Amino acid sequence: MADMNGQDPRVLANQHREFQKRAEMIQQQVGMVQISIEDCNRALTTIEELSNVSEGSEMMFPIGSGSFVYANISHADKVVVDVGAGISVERPIADAKEILERRKARLTSALENMNNGLLQISQQMQAIESFLAQQQQQMQGMTGSQ
Repeated sequence: MADMNGQDPRVLANQHREFQKRAEMIQQQVGMVQISIEDCNRALTTIEELSNVSEGSEMMFPIGSGSFVYANISHADKVVVDVGAGISVERPIADAKEILERRKARLTSALENMNNGLLQISQQMQAIESFLAQQQQQMQGMTGSQ
């Protein structure tokens, strides 16, 4: 968007709309990634708490929508963790934490990339808006001086 002189304002307006659509799509993806990061944080916190619990202890576990179920801990040293592609495996607590930390790091990196992309799109949109406003002022100045 370095030089917009000579470009049809309609073409620029269409580019602006496309940038806007792309930005909205990225914002939706950002929301999903943020939810996944929060999910990793909750899992890590829960695993951390499990390391302080002895086998046979009764705990409440979330089942969704603010609801919980009581459960007895039979294996406080192992966790079943999703490793991708719908596959879950039983791992020692330390391994499960490592898997979740790596997942969280990848998600955080993806989030940073998305935010950088949003920033670039926003800058391009602002450049178009500024150019079109300047063109409109020039056109008004021309009609006003006649």
